[in-house]
Amino acid sequence: MFELSIAFKYLVPRWRQLSVSIISLISILVIALVVWLIVVFFSVTHGLERGWVDKLIALTAPVRITPTEDYYNSYYYLIDSISQESGYTVQTIGQKLGTRKTDPYDPDFDQEIPYTWTAPDLNQDGEVKDLVKLAFKSINSIKGVSAKEYEMTITNLKLNMIRSEPLQLSGNPDSDDQRALSQAIYLSSFDPSNPSLPKIMFPVASADIGNLIRTVENEQAGSPEQMRSSMKEILATVKPLKTRTPAHGQLIPQKAIPQNCRLNVCVLNSANTIHALYLPQSAEELDPSYGTPAILEKENDTITVAMHEGHSIPLDSWVPVYLLGNAQGEIALDPSSLETAEFARDIKFNTQFAVQGVNLSTTLGIDEILVDQFSIENGSRSFWVYDQTIPESLPSSPQWGEAILLPKSWRESGALIGDRGYLSYQTPTASSLQEQRIPVYVAGFFDPGILPMGGRILLANDSIVSIIRSGNLMSDSSLSNGINVRIPDLDDAEPVKAEIEKSFKEAGIDKYWKVQTYREFEFTKDFLQQLRSERNLFTLISMVIIIVACSNIVSMLIILVNDKKMEIGILRSMGATSKSIAAIFGLCGIVMGLVGSLIGIALALLTLKNLQMLIDFISRVQGFEMFNPAFFGDTLPNQVSLQALTFVLTSTAMISLIAGIVPAIKASLLRPSAILRSE
Repeated sequence: MFELSIAFKYLVPRWRQLSVSIISLISILVIALVVWLIVVFFSVTHGLERGWVDKLIALTAPVRITPTEDYYNSYYYLIDSISQESGYTVQTIGQKLGTRKTDPYDPDFDQEIPYTWTAPDLNQDGEVKDLVKLAFKSINSIKGVSAKEYEMTITNLKLNMIRSEPLQLSGNPDSDDQRALSQAIYLSSFDPSNPSLPKIMFPVASADIGNLIRTVENEQAGSPEQMRSSMKEILATVKPLKTRTPAHGQLIPQKAIPQNCRLNVCVLNSANTIHALYLPQSAEELDPSYGTPAILEKENDTITVAMHEGHSIPLDSWVPVYLLGNAQGEIALDPSSLETAEFARDIKFNTQFAVQGVNLSTTLGIDEILVDQFSIENGSRSFWVYDQTIPESLPSSPQWGEAILLPKSWRESGALIGDRGYLSYQTPTASSLQEQRIPVYVAGFFDPGILPMGGRILLANDSIVSIIRSGNLMSDSSLSNGINVRIPDLDDAEPVKAEIEKSFKEAGIDKYWKVQTYREFEFTKDFLQQLRSERNLFTLISMVIIIVACSNIVSMLIILVNDKKMEIGILRSMGATSKSIAAIFGLCGIVMGLVGSLIGIALALLTLKNLQMLIDFISRVQGFEMFNPAFFGDTLPNQVSLQALTFVLTSTAMISLIAGIVPAIKASLLRPSAILRSE
């Protein structure tokens, strides 16, 4: 405590030691600045890398097991191709796992086994080893680990996008904009047990709800019962809460205007004839470009328009009234209209708009509303998959087809939930290849991150992938079928891999399986290795910067030693040891380093808390996005990294201690007699 109290006394700024105080403050500020930059940089980069890896394993797995060439050349795999019980077709890993017979071969019925095949791998009982069941048994024996088969194949997707404008926008009920997207894609299995999948799913947007409704209008207009059934399913799942008036205006009936009200309007007129009336949501939004400003009054069911010239004109019943201003209105379904509707437009919503302090109540058809806000009804059957719920399997129905999940690049190209299309694939016949089609619809979108082929991956139910894969043998068998292994902690990937390999070796099946962590996948290895190399390089650079920042401590302490020679001599003459003197100046260095670190960490926490605000400001100043959302996401991670905190605190304390050693040794070697004699 004696040494610490003296060290604090020396570090307190004083006028008598102004030069030392200034150098000390500069040293602390430099260290704080360096620590601030390091903590912010490493926290953001660590969060980005974690987010990229989470998106990567959401479409793959932390550990993936794929069959080797020995597996595909084994008797166990090939025997199904000549066995009547297996349908003369090789089986997938999932089919092998579910079969009761390891060896389906019947020598009395099936053809002779080719002599070029390798001999079957037998266990101690003389039976053929079940390579798949032994693999799953070994994996499931590891605590906290789960395994599931995955399949992937190549197919073609054609998506039809029919965009029907609401009636009040187009004025023509048959006004449709039709487009199509077609692309060769990788079709992969949907895994509901994947804990990372909800993190990459996009929420349902209002445009998706509107597209679902208008899709039913277009495709089921000729079947009232089917239309009502589909609409009931949609409206049982989603509850529209608010509508938005389009930019061109919402047509409302004159009877929606309540009695004894006074409203500011714009009038399109010629002479004494009013052709149209435009009603802004607030008086401040009155736009003369729509017509002449005027005052609308309604009394005793009579509407008059007072022009600013001083005369009033009665409003004819045929004059259209438009509500402007992108106003929001509350909507509620009229259940009775849903039960009796012959067409989609017969389904009505009770609507209320708040306009200039007056409530306008009217009824709009489902083809006239633009859903702006909605709620998802819990427990209802859903047509989509979004960020808050992952079903056991993707939805499927005879009317809609099979549900699929698309990467966000399709959404950016204009696709919406509810768009219909088909998956096409080729199957061999006696004379040629025949195209088969599976009807599908879009049930959601996900963010594939920076996965190189992520923009071409499509998720579908296992049954769909199996059907298409059976007629499309990919050249890369390791990519088309394998086992995904999921673990609670991503950092345990390497230990789990080692344990799986050990279990496989003990079971005698290690040559049939290749075990890889997410850092070893062919399509991610180079990128993740580059990230690791850059992180190591930045760590080295950070160490150099901290060393340079802490070098000021050496200069400050040397000046302090020279300034405190008299006190050092007095302390030594009073019995202070050389170690005590060295400890005083060593503690000065450590305290300066820690104080600078704490100030830097506080600044870093403040910066991370307001990081998005800072980025938005810089983006506005430079006129374009500071960070490309395609790579960095819509927002940067702002969680402080514990690794960064540990690194800066440890490294700063150690380097500060080392920086204080030289002045401390110099101070401890001073002789009190020589000091007092010179003074």
